[in-house]
Amino acid sequence: MEITQPKTADVLDGNITQAQLNQWKYKHKKVIKLTITDDDGTILFAYFKVPDISIRSAVLQASKMDEFKALEVLFKNCYLGGDGKIEQEDDLRLNITTAFSDHIQPKPVKVEVL
Repeated sequence: MEITQPKTADVLDGNITQAQLNQWKYKHKKVIKLTITDDDGTILFAYFKVPDISIRSAVLQASKMDEFKALEVLFKNCYLGGDGKIEQEDDLRLNITTAFSDHIQPKPVKVEVL
């Protein structure tokens, strides 16, 4: 009798599965993957969804009082998953959320009066 090993799910960067990534893409349309290197030289990954208008509003309100609080609001509302070390270490979370915030800033718009 042949013994078969259960098929393991494909694990991607940040210890997420392909199925999880597919689910996020289906639910959020866009998933943004960010990469950061910690002090030990380990490459870590984080996945974020693009914030909707209500999240952007909450971030803007928080930024009026405290920029760090605004980044925390952004992280808590947009972070989907990835390497757990990012959630545990303030410096990593701050750096990766700042990079994410920079990425989602409004794009330049050309305006012409005709």
